[in-house]
Amino acid sequence: MGLFSKLFSSSSKSYDKYGDVLKKILTTKEQRLEAIEALEGLTAEQAVPQLLKRFEISVDSGLQDTKEKEQCMKLIVAYGDQAKVFIENVLAKERKISWPIKIAEKLYAESEFINLLLSNLSTNIAEFDEATIERNEEILLALKDVKEANDIIVGKVVEFLSSRDDNLRMAALECLEEQARSNRKAKDIILNLAKSPISDDNSRFLGVVNSIIQNHRWNET
Repeated sequence: MGLFSKLFSSSSKSYDKYGDVLKKILTTKEQRLEAIEALEGLTAEQAVPQLLKRFEISVDSGLQDTKEKEQCMKLIVAYGDQAKVFIENVLAKERKISWPIKIAEKLYAESEFINLLLSNLSTNIAEFDEATIERNEEILLALKDVKEANDIIVGKVVEFLSSRDDNLRMAALECLEEQARSNRKAKDIILNLAKSPISDDNSRFLGVVNSIIQNHRWNET
């Protein structure tokens, strides 16, 4: 019996202790792997919220970090529909959601996945709300991977082109560029952006806009 089994096997409320291990940077590889192993085979309610905590941190060893996160993802995906409510909760609240987004993509049909991402985009961002900004950025970058034309995505993403946060504006522009490959509306939005007056606040952004137009030769059509 492992260390965690000895410590927590007698407690029915002990599952959060495994999650606490998974979200602390100052733990060893062996401790984290044993915590993951201890969660395997439990119910979704017991295991998934704890496994999701592993995505809140990154450890120094990139290869080990990825290995552990992939292991957690595999276990969560195996719960299927039972894991969805926990994924939805994380996407709505947590700051670091790149891995939960990957999990959601495996759990949901494409249209449901897109709607889930769009529903968690928030344009009502309080000043210095870094968590919402980072969450929005991750969602925008995930939406960039949607290859088919989607007017709903375009309509939602365009709201972030005027964001005060430069990273959000750039992420929105990247998403719009991908949509513009097959969506005339998105292409026209980018072409119109290039006509905006240049200021100190938008000079870098408009420089990227013009580079996109030149790279795709959209100014020739």
